[in-house]
Amino acid sequence: MKKSMQIKSTILMMGCLLAVSPAIAAEPVRIGVTTILSGPNAAFGQSEQYGIALALERINEAGGVLDRPVRAYYGDNAADPATGVAAAKRLIEQQHVSVLLGALATPVTRAVMPIANEAKIPFVIDISAGQEFVDASGIGGYDYAFKTSPSDGDVAGRMMGWLKKQGVGSVAILADDTDFNRANATAMEKAATGVGIKTLANEIVAKGTSDLAATVLRFKASQPDRIVILLSTSSTAFFRAYEQGGGGIPLAGRIDFAAAAGAVSPQFIASGGLDKASSIAVFMPTDDTPGVQDFVQAYRGHYGLMPTQRSFFAYEATRLVVDAIRRANSDKPVDIQRALKSSQMPALVGGTYAMDAHNHSHTPMQIVGLQAGKLVVIAQVGG
Repeated sequence: MKKSMQIKSTILMMGCLLAVSPAIAAEPVRIGVTTILSGPNAAFGQSEQYGIALALERINEAGGVLDRPVRAYYGDNAADPATGVAAAKRLIEQQHVSVLLGALATPVTRAVMPIANEAKIPFVIDISAGQEFVDASGIGGYDYAFKTSPSDGDVAGRMMGWLKKQGVGSVAILADDTDFNRANATAMEKAATGVGIKTLANEIVAKGTSDLAATVLRFKASQPDRIVILLSTSSTAFFRAYEQGGGGIPLAGRIDFAAAAGAVSPQFIASGGLDKASSIAVFMPTDDTPGVQDFVQAYRGHYGLMPTQRSFFAYEATRLVVDAIRRANSDKPVDIQRALKSSQMPALVGGTYAMDAHNHSHTPMQIVGLQAGKLVVIAQVGG
């Protein structure tokens, strides 16, 4: 009798092991990520990696997809096109990923698009902002390329559309000499023309410039309704010159208010010197939307950092890819591609990730500014 019970117990235990072992040992759904993980811009890639990792951790805690875990396989592109192409090929040919995310650096994204399209692997461009990627995707020819974050054309169109509603008739544009800022300057001028706003100047700050006093005075002399700035390394120099010149003409564009606050005096801010400045933001950690706050709190809990816009874009793109796999009930690339085209996933910032004919989704943005020294949302645009 005792021996019989032992046999039954053993059979029961084996049955339990057989029942759970497929889930434990299941082959993961493979997502490839090509981003910047080495070199001077590695911190940018790390923030993208953090967003993806957080999304996958939460997805896997909830059971994964297709009764399988989801795993990210990374390929460092070092912000170099040749390195990025080699990394993408390894992910596709050796790791056999079902979908690619990336590539963060504009030149690398440009180089990887044809590789993924020829291999018929969906390539989700989660961060690179270039309008060129939107134009080339979907009916543009690259049917396996998808753009989930706003393009510089989206940003410029909504900024200029809002300025037009405020009665702005003319602008002067100033941008740093980087791929990102030059592209944004071009997009801003095109969007301004599209809504009937005249561009009085569109200048690029030469690399290494540390004094912008003459530029600010020249811009003010042309008397635009707004000075549109698209600056990174020159932000401090610009704001110092702007205060020295007495402020006056309101600012707009993509403004780094933290850099502004660090460059001008407290008296200038207190006097309202930046109160009429307006910037367009795609993601703000202070947004009180429940989904955004849930993401922010989880991110800070994991990494002890405030999430960046890159982290947020990567997090959302990962969620969208897994949503497509779930709806397709398959991790075959062609099935994922078809499912991505029919996406209707709610975005954490509001609106829906729904692809247009260029495989590009459009989500809301915010116009933000300073009031009493604090960053506030002035208006929501688009969506």
